[in-house]
Amino acid sequence: MKSLLIFVLLVFTVYPLHADDEKYTKAMQKNISEIDSIKTVDGFIKTANKFERIAQAEKGKWLPYYYASFLYTLASFTDSVNENKDGYLDYADNLISVADSLNTNNSEVYTLKGMIAQARMQIDPMNRWMKYGAVADKNFKKAIELNPLNPRPHYLIGVGLFYMPEQFGGGKAAAKPYLEKALKNFDEYKPEDELLPKWGREAVEGLLK
Repeated sequence: MKSLLIFVLLVFTVYPLHADDEKYTKAMQKNISEIDSIKTVDGFIKTANKFERIAQAEKGKWLPYYYASFLYTLASFTDSVNENKDGYLDYADNLISVADSLNTNNSEVYTLKGMIAQARMQIDPMNRWMKYGAVADKNFKKAIELNPLNPRPHYLIGVGLFYMPEQFGGGKAAAKPYLEKALKNFDEYKPEDELLPKWGREAVEGLLK
């Protein structure tokens, strides 16, 4: 009888935890599936807010903060008004800092930190490239060090070089090895968790073409 009571208690303790995990996974999957179809700044912010609500309910999980930060970064790239961009990126920086505190030494986190720096540089390339170019480079190198198979830092280094004038060390020829490495990594790297970032492959293929 005592063993049966312990079994029943375990069932009723574990089941709610499993249900909560399933609810979290489904909510994350739904929001992640929306990202590729978003085309507007408002769309990016709206979905970022959904991830923030998940983050508030699941305070120990880093991925909702990561995706919210990623979407604010995309909003900055998408907005045509330069005066709005730093505000989005300030918010993205705050969110990725929380993700970093919850999951330290994570390659995806450092990749996104580098991407945010790239977005800062894009606002005023002539005056910002020295400061934010160095920040981006430092974070991409750290991301590769933490996970050499992560395709995204190689992709973002490549895209930065692709659009950089040849006289400053950029151009298509300079970008190609990084883009080829990114594509190779996309073929070889299989994320352990279905919720982990997978973005970037189509952009790499497009640039290589």
